[in-house]
Amino acid sequence: MGVGPQSGAGVLFLFSIIQTAISKLLIFRGHVRGTGLRPTQIKKVVKMANLNQGYRSGNAFGRLANISYDNGIGGDDVALKPGYLLRIRDTYALVTGVEAMSVDLFFTDTLNVGITAVTSNVATDFDGTHGEALEQYGLASISAYYDLGTGTVAEADKTGNILAPDYDSGFITFKALEPYAGNLYHLCPTLPLQPKFMDGEAGDWHSKNAYPPNDTSNGGLPIGFKGDGTAEHLTQIGSVSAKLYLKQPSGVSKHTLDEASDGESARATASETSLEGISGFLDGEMSPTVNPNWTFGMIIEHGEASLPAFRMVNDSDEYILDGRVRLVGWKYKILELSQEQLSTLKAKAGGRLRFMYYNPVTYQSSGFLSDYLAM
Repeated sequence: MGVGPQSGAGVLFLFSIIQTAISKLLIFRGHVRGTGLRPTQIKKVVKMANLNQGYRSGNAFGRLANISYDNGIGGDDVALKPGYLLRIRDTYALVTGVEAMSVDLFFTDTLNVGITAVTSNVATDFDGTHGEALEQYGLASISAYYDLGTGTVAEADKTGNILAPDYDSGFITFKALEPYAGNLYHLCPTLPLQPKFMDGEAGDWHSKNAYPPNDTSNGGLPIGFKGDGTAEHLTQIGSVSAKLYLKQPSGVSKHTLDEASDGESARATASETSLEGISGFLDGEMSPTVNPNWTFGMIIEHGEASLPAFRMVNDSDEYILDGRVRLVGWKYKILELSQEQLSTLKAKAGGRLRFMYYNPVTYQSSGFLSDYLAM
């Protein structure tokens, strides 16, 4: 994976219409009785992960203690139901089945670590480019994670989903996310949170020495889970996560400023009127794995043009121990309706049809509002 500066850019999954508009403006409950179409709702969880990602910790932390999740954005109010009618471009389709989905996408980094000293089959000292920094997250745990063994071992490159503070994946497209023809995926991207600590004795929150944690050449040392090694000095002050940027379709950034479509809003010369920062991202505070924020939901349809591209960046001062994106949502089975079937539905609905309008992401458009008004 590429390791470089955390220049902003958008990664990727996105619903191509405003989600609030979905719940407020596009309400429809289609009745299909008498049409011969019998929708069924299937409750089943499907999990997948991309292969060849090296070592991974899985769900390392679960739901963090003492963290409130009350953004009030669930999924039931945005999920389609069997019998709903969709207008997709110039065609109409009936939702005939719904199936719950969850997908884990792992992002990997290559770190250099070895063991130089062991006591009672447990490592007591690391070496390597990232060795000293990784000691801050537990020698036994890191040894087990990378399967370093119970004796001394020469430093070597190890690939897994522990991400260094300078990690930048670049944009990646997972082709397995393309649904079959006749299906739609409605997914919300989420990110795991990681506990963040400070050294209460010294007041250090960024680094344990004079160098930032991403400066491996000078031995930059994160606070980690160890601090100065004294338990009473270590205080949890919150949580951290990686940042996720989205493009959908590939090449079209989402959630970015109009004048910073690549996610970068910094200017070469600072002034009172220039905005310096990054845009177009979401993180674990905005959409945690235990409380998906459907403002960032997206629909993926059949065809590579609809596939999102993801970019994960770790611009925190900690090593992210669970470099992962979890997508949760639904798979919809849809049936394109003929004019005759549409007329039958219309007649049974009293001459009026209400439908949900899906503005496909394959339209190369600049923003939601212009797309919606153009409709």
